[in-house]
This record gives sequence, C-alpha cells and structure tokens, in this order.
Amino acid sequence: MENKTINDTSENRGGEKKRKTPAEYLKAFWAACCDGGNITTLLLSIVLALLVWFAVRVWAYPDTTRTISGVGVEAQITQYMKDNNLQITSMSDQIVKLELSGKSVDIYDLEAEDFTARLDLSAVRSAGTFPVEVNIFRKDNLNEEAETDDYSPRIITLVVQEIVTREYEVTADASGISMTDDYYLDTITASPAVVKITGSVDLLNKISRVEAKAAVDSTVTDSLTLETDIMLYDANGSALSKDDLTVSADKALVTVPVYPKKELPLTFSFAGIPQNFDIDSLKYTIQPTSIMVAAPDESIFNLSELNIGTINIADIRFNQTTSTIPITLPDGYKNLSGNNSARITWNIADYGKLDFPATNITVVNEPDNMDIDIITQELTLSVIGPSEQLSALSSGDFYVTANLLGVTLHDGSQDVPVTIVISGSAGRTCWALGSYKITVSAKTKDAADGV
Repeated sequence: MENKTINDTSENRGGEKKRKTPAEYLKAFWAACCDGGNITTLLLSIVLALLVWFAVRVWAYPDTTRTISGVGVEAQITQYMKDNNLQITSMSDQIVKLELSGKSVDIYDLEAEDFTARLDLSAVRSAGTFPVEVNIFRKDNLNEEAETDDYSPRIITLVVQEIVTREYEVTADASGISMTDDYYLDTITASPAVVKITGSVDLLNKISRVEAKAAVDSTVTDSLTLETDIMLYDANGSALSKDDLTVSADKALVTVPVYPKKELPLTFSFAGIPQNFDIDSLKYTIQPTSIMVAAPDESIFNLSELNIGTINIADIRFNQTTSTIPITLPDGYKNLSGNNSARITWNIADYGKLDFPATNITVVNEPDNMDIDIITQELTLSVIGPSEQLSALSSGDFYVTANLLGVTLHDGSQDVPVTIVISGSAGRTCWALGSYKITVSAKTKDAADGV
C-alpha cells in the first residue's frame, strides 16, 4: 500500500509524468514512518524530508523575486559640513524600497536590516536644498554597492542649514502684580538671565524676544520667586516653537522683589564741636530735605529721619558757604529719589574771619616716664563767627590744649594735635577753622630720676 501510494503520485497520467510537490513527498514519508511505529525512524524521516524539501526547492525553484521595504537611509555629514556648522534639517525620504531577484537560497532570508541606503554628501558646500543620489550597500560589505534590480527613491532631497548657537537675554515679567502705595516693586529678574539657543540661522533670526513670565494676579507685600517656562517670540509677539531648537534651559526662576518704602527727612551729625559751643547757633539748610527709601523689611516704617553722615565743624570754611555729604545706604536699601548727595548751605552771611595769636598753651596727661617741654609758645588761630562776637575777642580768650593720652611719644621733638577752646559768650558762636598742632620735646627719664 505504501509503495503504491508513492508510485501513484508519479504515474503517467494522460501520457505525461507529473512532478510531485514537496508537500506530497513529506506526506509520503510521514505515512511510511507512522506505519512502522518507530519514533527514531520518525525523527530521521522528518529530517530527511526537510533536506529533501530544501533540495527540491533549490532544484524546482532556482530563481525568485523579492521586494524589501524599510531600508534605512544613512546621511553621514562630511568634515567640511562639521567645520562650517552645516547640518541636514530635513530629508524627503527616510527609507528606501528594494527590488531583488536571484536564487531563492541566496535572497529568501534577506531583510531590510541587511542593507543601507547611503547618501554621498561631498557636493554639499553650503546651506540650501540638494537632490542627492542614493546608493545601496550590504551592511556586511560597505565598500561595494549591492546588486539590485531596482530601488526607490533613487534621489532624496535634503535641506541643509547652517546651525549656530547664540545667546539671548531672558526678559522677566510679572505684569499682573499689584501693591499698595507703601510698597515698591523693584526690577523683576530671571535666572538664568541669559540662555544659549542652538538651531538653524533661519530659525534663530525669527527670535525677537526670550521671556519668562510669572503668573501673579494679586496684591503682594513680600518678594516672590516663581518657576515658569521660557518662551520664544517673534517680532509680532507670536510664540515660536522650540521643537527644532536646543535651548540651554527650559524653565527660569522669576524673582519679583517687593520692598516697603517711606519718605525720610535728611539730617546729619556734627563732629569736633568745641567746648562751650552752641551748635544750634549755626544755621543751615539742606537740599534735598528728604528722599524716598525702599528697605528690605518693614523696620523702615519705624524711622522718622535718615542720618546721612557727619560734618566736622572745623572743616566749615568762611569763604565756602556750602558743604556736601554723599548719600549712601546700607546693602539691601534703595534710594528711589536718585539723589547721590546732599548739599548743606550755611547761613553765615553776617559772619567774619579773624586771626588771633594764642599763647595759653598747655599739655595734659603727660606720661610719668618722660619729661615734656612745650616748644611752641604761640599759635596763630583763624577764627570765624558772627562779626559782632569776633570783634569782642582777644588772644586771652583762646585756650590751646594738647592731650597726650594715647599719643605715642619718642625722645626728641614731635608735633601733637591740640584742641581749641574759646572762653566767654563768644565761645558759643565762634570756632577756629581747621586743625592745629604744637611741637613738644620729649625725653625719657633715667631710672634714678624716677626714684
């Protein structure tokens, strides 16, 4: 029965011998093995059947045709393109379809991953649009083009653009914020303050503004720091996509500095006021009289005036009726008025200046281990004050004192500073201009002298 079945498949039917198919051969072997009931014979028969099927396939179907889709396109930029910041920004096709023909044994197991479609970019020397020829290579032999019947597309169009990096200042905004009159909104800032954006020249040229806008729609009394997106805008104020751009930061911290503020009258202090002098007798005006100050905290609301510095009365000159004090504020404070200095005008129109020889010269706080001799016997003083008071002064009204406490003395002569005191009622309104020194002689006492 088994032999007959095999022979029947090869009988001459209608005078013509019919070739068995691989399936019919496999079926015949399966039947023969199963009839024997031998598993080993069955397995050997299966292997033999497969070998026979493969041999029949090669013999019966020597040539075949295959279509392979999805071959990836390789566009390796050249060194020239790298040196000139040229990059491919788009390609008309990303994959190629191949048509192959040949022996089945050679091409039946080929896949798209076995090929690459290579583009020759040697002719690309600038930005622009370029039609580039496609060449097909087997990945196991990239030095020799693969044989194909046909493939498509044969030409791929590339768009090449110059890619550059530029820096843009980030504009910070919080336009919805509001506050009362007692508070001041300082400059809103963004961190980072500058971003680097990389992309094609055409895209970068469209960027007119880089902005970080914080959403604030309430009345505030304290500084805020908010995180927000960094947005790009063109000259018309339309938002630009960042899809084809590389931005060094996608988000920014927007700082909204809010300060308490108050208008404070200006004042100053006097130094070097002579003994007995009535400082209230010296009249003056100050300009500006006040400035607006913003502070880092609300303690400014407890201030009634702002002291901007000190003037030594000895520095007031008879022929210079004005003095200037720079206006400086501690860190964290802001001078909203913008005045850099205050001008002090002295009301001394009826004042005069006279020189007096002073002979009442004394030394106090002499060290016990030294002998001190006063060399200067007379000191000429330039004195200003109301003319009526000046005319009543004499040399005996001036007392010159050198206080040696804290003064480093050495053997020999040296100059030491002195203070000037004017006695009587004139001493309440007149003072000596400038600073003065006298010369003293110091000598260290011998040990025997100190006994």
